[in-house]
Amino acid sequence: MTLSTKGRYSLEALLFLAVSGKEESGKAISDATGIPLGYLAQLMMPLRKAGIVTARRGADGGYLLANPEVTPREVLEASEGGLHLPCKECSFQAECSTEGFWSEVQKTVDSVTGSVTLLALAEDLRTMTVGVGL
Repeated sequence: MTLSTKGRYSLEALLFLAVSGKEESGKAISDATGIPLGYLAQLMMPLRKAGIVTARRGADGGYLLANPEVTPREVLEASEGGLHLPCKECSFQAECSTEGFWSEVQKTVDSVTGSVTLLALAEDLRTMTVGVGL
């Protein structure tokens, strides 16, 4: 199971928006996260289409988290089709003696990524950085 930069960066950008709690420019997101501005714009397209972020064009434009109750699972589904074990593509799936184990691992991943919201992660991050100057 590999989380691509698409998924990681999408989560980072949206977590920044959740912590901010307001509309932010692409440049502000890029500066804060280190995500290249051009790549950020590409990442935001499927997130906008999924209704996870809203975008406003122009000099005063930016991105806003449409619903801070969105989960990492929903973000990963929108950005890269989810986070899945490679079992679906495995040629030994029919004879696999560990398929039940991997199925349980997948259920756990789905449960964990679907049980927390970006808002909760942002609150945890704010709590951890109190007094650090962030």
